[in-house]
Amino acid sequence: MVSNDTKEPTLRLLKENKCFGLKRRQIYIVQQGDGVPALIDNEAHFALDPEDPYKVVTKPHGHGDIHSLLYKEGVTKEWQEKLGIEYMVLFQDTNGLAFHTLPLLLGVSQQHGFIINSLCVPRKANQAIGGITKLKNSSTGQERTVNVEYNQLDPLLRSTEEFKDGDVNDEATGYSPFPGNINQLVFQLDGYNKILERTQGVMPDFVNPKYKDSTKTVFKKPTRLECMMQEFPTVLNADESTHVGFTQAEASICFSPVKNAVADGAALQAKGTPSGTAATGEADQYAAQRIFLRSLGCGVKDADPVVYGGIEVVPGPAIVCKPDFACCPGELRVKFPFPEKVSISSRSTLVVGGSGVVIESLDLDGTLVVDADPGETVTIKDLVVKNEGWVQVPADGESEREIVRMRGFVIDRKESEKIEARSSSNKSDSTPDDSSIDDSVPYEVNFLDGQHQ
Repeated sequence: MVSNDTKEPTLRLLKENKCFGLKRRQIYIVQQGDGVPALIDNEAHFALDPEDPYKVVTKPHGHGDIHSLLYKEGVTKEWQEKLGIEYMVLFQDTNGLAFHTLPLLLGVSQQHGFIINSLCVPRKANQAIGGITKLKNSSTGQERTVNVEYNQLDPLLRSTEEFKDGDVNDEATGYSPFPGNINQLVFQLDGYNKILERTQGVMPDFVNPKYKDSTKTVFKKPTRLECMMQEFPTVLNADESTHVGFTQAEASICFSPVKNAVADGAALQAKGTPSGTAATGEADQYAAQRIFLRSLGCGVKDADPVVYGGIEVVPGPAIVCKPDFACCPGELRVKFPFPEKVSISSRSTLVVGGSGVVIESLDLDGTLVVDADPGETVTIKDLVVKNEGWVQVPADGESEREIVRMRGFVIDRKESEKIEARSSSNKSDSTPDDSSIDDSVPYEVNFLDGQHQ
């Protein structure tokens, strides 16, 4: 889903990266409208453009629009009826760790017959993420499993006898009884499409103004009506509501959003809250792979923490398992059949790509890059690698490249060992196909706003 502001950059990103290996017909793009009027006070007076008093300021309506857009364009109906797709995943693109636990989420949905399944993480009381709750209507007895936003959860709980102290941590676990929703949602398309037909995908609106003072009459800045994609369970009927669930996993393997500027992230980290910055987002990707390999029995040592631009991270070892090597953590058991024979030092970097790669035994102290073309096989056995490796070097905060300023470091690729298996057919085959967007074929994806782009 794109907006007026993100449409062109998104299409440009797809073109520059040749659709990241997807075929163009696999990509569907739906676009939000021009937004909704911004409001300046409790009487809902419209905000006017200071440079044009006849122009109303607009703001985005929120990611809940995805449901109405999918209904309007018939996307999920086509996926189910023409392509045989059974499940859909909605996620927020700031969270790069989201897909590690997707097989787990799908399995739970299949086993329990969930129409909607939310991925959750353990949540501290009053932590600024929504909590998954089961609400019961005292008059009808109907129950709903829904997300309640953090600013509404505590007062809601205090209004009950069972939770009259509000949102507090459980003494046994140290966490709130209400797990944190991280907005990775799996929908079973048969049930989802039936609900879309009845509701047209319209989500309930809410408003969350920030007031200028204690009188709570004037806003600090204009607000707007908005809707959220995780509100879908609120439009279900009584029977449908029995097919809503959640699946909880540790945040270290599924939740590390990149959404804050460096200065803001440093301030959060100083308070003991995750910084949510580019540096931690990258470091947590490497950390997740270390967790997975250790769970198998591989010997993987953590590096000492370092600070980049005020953000503390554990930089390594940096382990990258590309999707064609292992698409989900469960596949790593096959890729590392003898984990007790794998040792990776704290300063190392391991990058592995290729479905035919298997690592039987490895002693790594430096950098190793393994890459195999489709159809090629590589077996790493009794390999000892010791070299200068790749080193993270703190970057100047005044770098011209925004990505470097956000990240806080650059990589000095001093020395590495490379093992490659190239297919001769790939070298000679120049036949164009529709696997990517480039200048040799017409540029077209499924852009759904009444016309193709």
